[in-house]
Amino acid sequence: MDQSNVVPFRALRYSTDAVGDPGAVWAPPYDVIGAADAAALRGRSPYNIVHVTNPEGEAPERYVTAARTLESWMAQGVMARDDTPAFLVHQREFDYAGGRLVRTGVWALLRLQPFDAGVVMHHERTMKGPKKDRLSLMRACSAQLSPIFFICSDGDGRVSNVIKDVVGTAPLESTEFPATQHHKVWRTEYTGAAVKLAAMLNGQNFLIADGHHRYETAQTYRDALIGEGAPQTGGHAHEYVLAYIVPDSDPGLLLLPAHRAVGGEPLDWESAVQSVSGRFDVVEVGAADLGQAAGWLDEAAGQPAFVLVARDRPGGWLLKLKNPDVYTGIASVAFHEVFLSEGLGLTAEQQVERMSYLKDSAETLETVQSGGAQAAVLLAAPRVTQVREAAALGHRTPPKTTFFWPKVPTGVAVHLVRSAEVV
Repeated sequence: MDQSNVVPFRALRYSTDAVGDPGAVWAPPYDVIGAADAAALRGRSPYNIVHVTNPEGEAPERYVTAARTLESWMAQGVMARDDTPAFLVHQREFDYAGGRLVRTGVWALLRLQPFDAGVVMHHERTMKGPKKDRLSLMRACSAQLSPIFFICSDGDGRVSNVIKDVVGTAPLESTEFPATQHHKVWRTEYTGAAVKLAAMLNGQNFLIADGHHRYETAQTYRDALIGEGAPQTGGHAHEYVLAYIVPDSDPGLLLLPAHRAVGGEPLDWESAVQSVSGRFDVVEVGAADLGQAAGWLDEAAGQPAFVLVARDRPGGWLLKLKNPDVYTGIASVAFHEVFLSEGLGLTAEQQVERMSYLKDSAETLETVQSGGAQAAVLLAAPRVTQVREAAALGHRTPPKTTFFWPKVPTGVAVHLVRSAEVV
């Protein structure tokens, strides 16, 4: 029995004969889809994957509805499972900051392991609500619908070079999703380049870039199935998780910050800044200069720096932590675990209750200017190496520390969890 950490799989994929353009049936990950977005996606196609990942209705009926929808699609031939295992190579072109970037990853199965085994590294704290929701959906559908986004190390570029051999051939499918972003997908069976790729990936460790909740949910689901009598060999379908793996040498691996809007009861931000002034270099920012804040933080990427703007006060502050270590050198950690904890005395739970997360700096500032939040915080983006080093030391960063963009679409492939099936 194959005990490899990374293996090809029999993907459940859409039939283009049935659905036409794949871009019409793909969707963003479930956790970034609001009600209006879900409605728009459902309107694009009766077969859009959001009908399963974000089902309408209330629990528990919504999970039953999702499972019936998926089963009906398989019965109708809207989705069909590959006869043989393979890797999927997925290339995405997108615009950012006036340039064109290309990110290429591999869809595969990664064996679920405890974090202390050192193969999979996590860095973000998770919350119970999303895990409960995803577990209910996974149980109902007996499937993993969205991949975990992993990053593997590739200092010598060997993984990228093998991937390039695959993308030099004709793709299996291509589409645009969303507008201006172009995708190509190749299917490579377990011969030639795929064998080389598997050998290289099986010697790696993997950093979770996106999908901490889904990974832990897959662990819980596996344990529940084993508790109910499913095999425990390390080589069955329920002992793996659907993975999208990108080498850290990939030029399109883009890591952005997730900014914060702080709500709840009013806090004394000015006193907080004064109380931590010994820990931070503090620069007052005039209201007229706030428009330049995003540019300052772009230049400060990898540094423990953030801009704080409080409601009913003109301007704001630029703060940079003095003498950071590997962990506090990450901007979100400097803000949450030094500024909020020491300056305002907020516990981690209290912080989460007050926090909203936004990717756009102008939108974040607008939440304060419009009175929708009592403070806005713009963070400098971390570096992938920082996150990996912190994770290797066992640190868990605050939620939404990383924002790898663009998000990996759901609908490219699904992993059916058949507990008696050997991968």
